[in-house]
Amino acid sequence: MLARGPAICFLILGALFLILGENSADSREKDPFPVEVLFELPLAPAGMTVTPDGSFVVSVSHEEKPQNRVVEISKRGSTKPFPTVGISQAAQGEPLTLDSVQGMELDQEGVVWMLDNGRLNEAQPKIVAWDVPHNKLRRILNLTAPAVLPGSNLGDLAVEPGHPFIYLTDPAGGSNAALLVVDSSTGLVRRVLQGHPSVVPVTGLDLIIDGQKIQTKRLDGSLADPMGGVRSFALDKRGEWLYFGPMRSLKLYRIKTEHLRNPDLSQEKLAGLVEEYCAKPLSSGISLDSKGNIYVADLSGKAIGMINAGNRQYHVLVSDPRFIWPDGLCFGADGRLYFFNNVRQVRSRPDQEGGADAPTNYLFRLQTPGSGRMGD
Repeated sequence: MLARGPAICFLILGALFLILGENSADSREKDPFPVEVLFELPLAPAGMTVTPDGSFVVSVSHEEKPQNRVVEISKRGSTKPFPTVGISQAAQGEPLTLDSVQGMELDQEGVVWMLDNGRLNEAQPKIVAWDVPHNKLRRILNLTAPAVLPGSNLGDLAVEPGHPFIYLTDPAGGSNAALLVVDSSTGLVRRVLQGHPSVVPVTGLDLIIDGQKIQTKRLDGSLADPMGGVRSFALDKRGEWLYFGPMRSLKLYRIKTEHLRNPDLSQEKLAGLVEEYCAKPLSSGISLDSKGNIYVADLSGKAIGMINAGNRQYHVLVSDPRFIWPDGLCFGADGRLYFFNNVRQVRSRPDQEGGADAPTNYLFRLQTPGSGRMGD
């Protein structure tokens, strides 16, 4: 376990964040990849990025039925709704409101892109781009049929640098998982690779944490396997390759973005251009550094691991019993990797329902072998 100092509490608009002490100097010197706890998060997070000044923008899981859908946390721990109170709280009469934000990313112009899948109130899915330096709305892109299905559950997004394209994941119901390609210059949205092995979960591959099979509760109280479609998702530094893979899969795939941008390619031709890149563990988020190394949120291993760009081999960088469902990987202005854990994802287990020993959501910081693009 990591050392932890006194906590300082901040209570703003119902959101409580604890600033926790860093590791001791001795432990940092001994650990080649030191990890620190920055904040304790009272509600389960869903997505994360950073702002140009180094603040954190964190979305709250729709399962928490939050008052604020997205909050900004300063480096000192103060919080406020993001981007405004009315938008974050979906205030009545607001022309723009957020419902259930999942994926988020900061682009090179300081714009925070947010993927709102609308699952809290069954609202229309959309992408919202907020210009942080000028504190104003940049774009709204509505996502509709046929690209979005009735059972869609849009999860993550990747904004391509240098091109007006955004890529989205849709785990959907598993067998109909797909990627979405959004042309932000025209608003055209295409659904691609639906049902391809690179996006659908592997049948019979269970998610095991601490020796127990993780399942989710349906509305009727019955248990089901968690949606295991495409979840790991990130672009390389130049935006040349998109890396992706299902959560319940032991393989990571990639495809060139020039192929995804081409609307003239048939689905069959596009499927043939997908490359099997390497082996991976059962995983949620991934992020790439400037050297092409891929950092992986290892679910079963309660770890953050790395796929080496040279030999394409996976190894664990750091594991910790508090890394319960790690996710939200992104690099900060300091070049270090930030991520959170989401204990709500495993609360179907009898020992995760609450009580004094119930696990806690944290925001972590990790020193990695390489640094990546800020907010990505």
